[in-house]
Amino acid sequence: MKKWLKIGSGVLVGCALAAAGVLVSLLPPRVTSAKPRPQPTFNSNAWVASWDAKDGSKEGKQISSQLNSLSYFGGALDSEGNVIVLGPARQFRKEAFPRYKVTVKKYLTVVNDVYENPEDAKGQTKLKDTDLLQTLLADTAARKAHMDKLFAAVKEYGYDGLEIDYERVWRNPLVAYRYVKFIQELNQEAEEKKVPLRVILEPEVPANTLVFPEGPEYVIMAYNLYGLHTTQPGPKADLAFVDKVMGKVQNMPRPHSIAFASGGCVWTEGEKPRFVTEKEAVALRKQLKAKPQRDEKSQALVFRGRDKKGRQVEAWYADAQTLKAWKYRALQQQTDGISLWRLGGNEKIREYYPGMEQK
Repeated sequence: MKKWLKIGSGVLVGCALAAAGVLVSLLPPRVTSAKPRPQPTFNSNAWVASWDAKDGSKEGKQISSQLNSLSYFGGALDSEGNVIVLGPARQFRKEAFPRYKVTVKKYLTVVNDVYENPEDAKGQTKLKDTDLLQTLLADTAARKAHMDKLFAAVKEYGYDGLEIDYERVWRNPLVAYRYVKFIQELNQEAEEKKVPLRVILEPEVPANTLVFPEGPEYVIMAYNLYGLHTTQPGPKADLAFVDKVMGKVQNMPRPHSIAFASGGCVWTEGEKPRFVTEKEAVALRKQLKAKPQRDEKSQALVFRGRDKKGRQVEAWYADAQTLKAWKYRALQQQTDGISLWRLGGNEKIREYYPGMEQK
């Protein structure tokens, strides 16, 4: 018997696949959810990347009074599916981020990037590996083994919570099915262990057609509208994109949050696009002696010029005014939290968090 699930853009995906002669239903499993754990009424979060932990931590301390949590983006996988943690994870865990009468929780973020040599931070062999995930999440036993490794890493490195950032899973219906099942089981395990859980979702997640459990904080990305994947220059987000992303999570269990990205992207004639921090964008603008303009639809800054080789250069990036405009738009739509990717390389980070009033 075949069942069908409407995913994303309205394309009907047959939910019976022949995999080694076995039919696999892809309908979201309807499992009784665990009791929701206590959550902050509003979670202000930011990421610190393992490769820029020093500057990220410095900025985090400057705005710690405005944060509920910080996420250390350093968890990954090796080719055997073991959880590895890159960079100064233990040192970051010991860093103090003071806030009056509030403990700023620290999450360990694990992403499905694969490193052949865990000792070499540059030894990345595959980004967003869904083939490995398909194996790790294949059945109940495999998922349980993977969960045990995730919680073991959180305990070993002394973090308060776990954050899962597995990407590109929605492109394959079988992986999507297994991933939703995994989230349900992971949530129940996190409830038993009393470990706060955050689940990061890509903008293309078919959130309103899948069954997610109550309990985790769901964080949907609102960035990379334009970027490394586009030949046409543009902002990482605009106000219409924020509206679209917020609509994606309207039927999801609460709390659900939104994530924005600082910095921007540069398109140079004859080269691949590259991401830049705000400081790098400002330095490039000065080098090109270009005058920035603010785009009305996105509130991002854009400048154009020619480099020393005569090549056309166009850059889009976010500053404090841009981030505040995006945040304000999400707050109008009742988001339960705002996360920032990422700390490090930002100009005057305190100006990102003075309040949501519009000038």
